[in-house]
Amino acid sequence: MSEKQSIWSKADSFLTTTRKIILNSLTALILVVITFSLLGGIGSMLSSPEEIDTEDKVLWFKPIGVVVDSEVNSSGNFDFNSIVLSGDTVEQHELQDLLDVLNHAANDENLAAVYVNVSELGMYWSSAFKIAEALRSVRENGKRVIAYAEQYNNNSYLISSQANEVLINEYGQVSAFGFSRKREYMKDLYKNLKLNYNVFTAGDFKSGPEPYTRDSMSENDKLAWNEFANPMWVKMTDMMEDARNLEKGSIQNYGDNAWKLSTENPEMAEVALELGLVDMVVTREEIKAYMFEEFPNEDNDQYSFPDSISIYDYLSDIKKDEEENTSKNKIAVINVEGAIMEGEAAYGVAGSDTIVDNIQSATENKSVKALVLRVNSPGGSVWASELITNALNEFKETGRPIVTSMGDIAASGGVWVTTLSDEIFAEEDTLTGSIGVYGIIPTLDGIYDWAGIKVDGVSSTKAGEWDERYAMPEYVKNGIQASIDHTYNKFVSKVAENRNMTYEDVLPIAGGRIWAGYKALELGLVDKIGGLDEALKSAAERAGIEDFAVKNYKKPMDPFDVFLNELLENINIEINLDPRLKLINSKLEKHLKLIDPEKRNILMYCFECEVK
Repeated sequence: MSEKQSIWSKADSFLTTTRKIILNSLTALILVVITFSLLGGIGSMLSSPEEIDTEDKVLWFKPIGVVVDSEVNSSGNFDFNSIVLSGDTVEQHELQDLLDVLNHAANDENLAAVYVNVSELGMYWSSAFKIAEALRSVRENGKRVIAYAEQYNNNSYLISSQANEVLINEYGQVSAFGFSRKREYMKDLYKNLKLNYNVFTAGDFKSGPEPYTRDSMSENDKLAWNEFANPMWVKMTDMMEDARNLEKGSIQNYGDNAWKLSTENPEMAEVALELGLVDMVVTREEIKAYMFEEFPNEDNDQYSFPDSISIYDYLSDIKKDEEENTSKNKIAVINVEGAIMEGEAAYGVAGSDTIVDNIQSATENKSVKALVLRVNSPGGSVWASELITNALNEFKETGRPIVTSMGDIAASGGVWVTTLSDEIFAEEDTLTGSIGVYGIIPTLDGIYDWAGIKVDGVSSTKAGEWDERYAMPEYVKNGIQASIDHTYNKFVSKVAENRNMTYEDVLPIAGGRIWAGYKALELGLVDKIGGLDEALKSAAERAGIEDFAVKNYKKPMDPFDVFLNELLENINIEINLDPRLKLINSKLEKHLKLIDPEKRNILMYCFECEVK
């Protein structure tokens, strides 16, 4: 017996020792990583910025990711879905940074040229127009601009067409085929699955719930979309054709006949060359050789690209010469970017908790003399939108002005949050309007009946009798529809009061219909066409101040979150998921992700904003 105990004692001692060694090793490794990270951070803070030489360099304008108004960090909100199903975190590029780089490059005599590749940059059309205009200015100022891509879509070709030379890979294609907006209509699917969706709407043009109620696109939805998109497509093709010296209608003709052309000549890059859409068809090796021939590098290495400077190195070089604005007067800029939902802000989510905290911080700051609300949102939750509006009302009650600047999109709930503004600016191409409300509540009665499940019980009150396992009775439907109608009336009334219009005047231009910024100006939904700079100037004038500094309020990151984010980036974790699962996730429309089965969903969301 003692011999057996001795064996087990030795085993226990061995396992305990092994466990201690492993834990101590891991702890030591983590401490080493933290120590070197802290030392590196301190070293970078103490070291003087490295001098950047731009003489005879090529500005390498190749941003990969998405264009945003304001970069949003996701500290404390590590989203498994975004990490696993997307594979990587999305690189965010602030629009103003990209414009600053191009605007400065236009007058930089040191730069030899600008190389452009925006084929992996996602953006809305309004941002694309601004970047295209900035690149055109670079070319018109005598700076050589060379654009290259392996595939061109609407936005990337709009921008690249402004270059002196447009190059395409031999296996590439110019796919500037206009706006395409299609959705899956799942009424019959849900019927087959015995899943009942109860949909409540207010607004004849509010098309968000149509996938639940129809099997095709409604005529109202087609009308509203075409009246918005067609003029935008004309503007886009005009700009492409002017830059490429093409006859008017060339791009439309190309899009209408692309399949026929590909039948006659499957080499679509060659077709683009023949039509004058591009100047050269190259392989990756050939573009490298071409760039070496035009801009030899210091090492005289024909297999390397020219000596270049990246976007953000160039940006830092620009900003180091800027004088610090020491004005005691501040104008707060609060961003509402992404779908408006309760909770913290993250990429693609305008979290009301974060935005309300930012507004309250601006309210408490006595040096803040005015507030500019920068909206780039298709809307979302009514409750979250109202929380933001309430915080803005608290700021407004202090007697300080609020001016709104609309970005690419300010629709539905993105309009609701602007209804306390003293003045509203929109871009010409802003998608706005969509003043309407709807609610979606799924019930499981069909599935339960099919499966043979019965639900029964008792309730103290009539109001407590029904839940989502039963078919929805008429008295519940009537109550919910009344709530939707009330919210819609409140929405229209808010807009009417803010725009100094009558309720009856707003109704015809509400109803969930979308409008371009220039049309919204004609209808009185906005005050002026302009961007963030114009909104800031207006806010300063209304506050009665001549000098001011801009104070951007963003989601704060504590030091540990900063370290953790840097650590994860440096470790470079890759999760290789089946591409088919990624495809399925990408096809799930946002309305499915907005619906919380545990809540009664009342939404103000613009699904017209989701466009290819």
